[in-house]
Amino acid sequence: MSLINDMLRNIEAKRPDDPARQSLQREIRSLPAAPADTGRWVKPVLLVGVPLLGVAVLLANGTLLPGSGTPPAPAPAPQAAVSPTPALVAPPTLVPAAAPAQLPPVVDKPVPASEPVQAVAPVLQAATILAVPDPVVPAVRPKPDAAPVASVTPQAAPTGPVKIEKSAVLTTPRDRADGEYRKAENALASGRSVEAIEGFRAALKQDPTYVLARQMLLRQLLEMRKNDEAISVLREGLELQPGQTGWAMSLARLQLEQNDLTAADRTLAASQSYAEANADFAGFQGHLKTRLGANKAAVTHYQRAARLSPGEGRWWLGLGLALEADGRLTEAKEALRRAVATNTLSSELAAVAEQHLH
Repeated sequence: MSLINDMLRNIEAKRPDDPARQSLQREIRSLPAAPADTGRWVKPVLLVGVPLLGVAVLLANGTLLPGSGTPPAPAPAPQAAVSPTPALVAPPTLVPAAAPAQLPPVVDKPVPASEPVQAVAPVLQAATILAVPDPVVPAVRPKPDAAPVASVTPQAAPTGPVKIEKSAVLTTPRDRADGEYRKAENALASGRSVEAIEGFRAALKQDPTYVLARQMLLRQLLEMRKNDEAISVLREGLELQPGQTGWAMSLARLQLEQNDLTAADRTLAASQSYAEANADFAGFQGHLKTRLGANKAAVTHYQRAARLSPGEGRWWLGLGLALEADGRLTEAKEALRRAVATNTLSSELAAVAEQHLH
C-alpha cells in the first residue's frame, strides 16, 4: 500500500502544472442515464476501464516506476474525482506479486545452511561412538555430555602410537640385529668389506650373543690380518658364551702366535669343561703343556685326545714325545709305533716319529 500511496502523491504533485491532465479533465462527461437493465454490467466496465484509463495516463506522463516490472501497477489520480476510487486499491495488489519471486532465494539459502548443520552433528556423534571401544578413552572422558569435537580429537592421537608399537616396542634386539646383519651381508657381497665389518659390529651391538654375526666379523678381521681386533672380539664372545670352544681355540692360537703361551693355556683351561669330548681341544691343550714344559699334564691331555680319536696319528705322536720327555721310554716307543701305524701323519711328522723310534 505504501507503493500506491507514493504513486498517488507523485501524481498529485504533478497535477497543477500538467496541461495534459487538465485537458483530459475537460474531456470527462457525465454518462447518460442507463436503462435499468444495464446496471448489471456498468460496475464491471468501470472496474476494468478506469484502471486501464489510469495506466494510459501514467504512460503518457512517464510516471510509472521503472522497477515495477509489470504494467498493471495503476494508481491513477484522475479518477479521484470519480466514484470508483476503490478500484485503484484492488488492482495494485497485483504489484506485490513480484515480491514472492524474490522470496525463493531467501528461502533456499537457509535450507542448504541448515542441512549441513544437521548432517555434521550425526557424523561427530557416530565418530564418538565408534571411538568408545578404545580402552583408554572411557577412563578419560566419563561425561557423555562432552562436546563431540573435543572427544574425537584426543582419540585420534592414541590410535597412532598403537600402530607404532609394532615396529618400535614389539621388536626384539635379535630382530634389529638381523636387520643389521642383512645389511652387512649385502655390503660384503658388493665387495665393501669395511662397511660389512661395521654392519656386523652393529648387529653385535644390538645382540652380543649373535653367534653368526660374531663368526662373520672374526672371519673378516682375520682375513684383513687385524689380529688384535679379532682377539678383542673373541674375548668378548667368550665372556658371554664360554661354551663356544671353537672361539677358545681360535683365541688360544692367536695368543700362541704372539708367543703368549700362558694366556693361551688359561684360555683353553677356562673352556675345558665344555670340551671334554673334543679330541682337537684336548690335543691342543697337550701341545701347549709340552711347550710350557708341563710334560705330565701334556701326557694327560694327549691320552684323552688319543682315546677320543684313536685313528689320528698326531695325538699318538704327541703322546710319545711327552712320555719320552717324562722319562717313560717304553711307553713312548709304543705310542710312536701306533702313530706311524695310523698312516695319517704328514711326511714331516712321520720322519720325526721314525727318528725317535731309532
